[in-house]
Amino acid sequence: MPCKKKRRTGKTILIFNCLLLCILCSSCAQKRWTDALSEEENSAMEQLVTAMQEREQQCSQNFDADMQVFWKSPVTSRAVEGYLQLLAPSSMKFVVSNPLGQPVFAFTGDGNKFQILQPTQQMHIRGSVRSLAIRSKLPLVMTRGDWFAYISSRLPAHKLTILETAPDSENNTVWLRLADTSRQKTDGLIYLHLDPQQEKVLGYLFLDNAGETLADISYPGKREGSTYCAVQTEIRVDKLPWGSEIRIKLENIANTVQLKEQDFPLPVPAGFTTQIWP
Repeated sequence: MPCKKKRRTGKTILIFNCLLLCILCSSCAQKRWTDALSEEENSAMEQLVTAMQEREQQCSQNFDADMQVFWKSPVTSRAVEGYLQLLAPSSMKFVVSNPLGQPVFAFTGDGNKFQILQPTQQMHIRGSVRSLAIRSKLPLVMTRGDWFAYISSRLPAHKLTILETAPDSENNTVWLRLADTSRQKTDGLIYLHLDPQQEKVLGYLFLDNAGETLADISYPGKREGSTYCAVQTEIRVDKLPWGSEIRIKLENIANTVQLKEQDFPLPVPAGFTTQIWP
């Protein structure tokens, strides 16, 4: 039995690393947009985005849900289920429990710092998200974003500076290149995919400075909730290394409990060994 628990925990850690890859890499990207719009058209798009952000601020800025994560590569596939809590802009907690309801893995982070608990190994890891990305060989451009926005299919909470607007090469949607407003500047580009007619976020695209794709986030499923406050129930991540892909499904989404920042840090049980990743 102990060996099975260790294998289960190892699988959970592997799958959760893939989840971090999703929200926090690479293949050649075909150009998905045409020539940039004029300054006047770009200004109009900025006004639309500002109006959408103001509207979304009226929505609940937190929710919890049951989450399933599926990871598939050409050689293997895995799945894990857990309980997710999110608070805008980037506070996140994900807990995996065994059939008896005992936690076997827990992660929490706020976009800057993170904690991991591995109860079966009595291990506690904490440090910076930047350090976690470097150790996991993840692109730093993905650590500077808004986790709540990426998972809920909404716009980031902070004011967006749009550097360029370009029509999609196949339909009437648009791609907006966003400026890096983070404290720690990193290489890489972030694009927002938007449907201006329906005023809906369609996805996020992360590129390196050479134009190669680091991750492509889209929302193929239905939204749960009413009007513009609805939360996406399915998140899809493509263009990962070696043909891998991630699917996230959310169920039993609820925003009736008002989460606070102090709800996210993990208490460390006595006897756990702590590792610090500066």
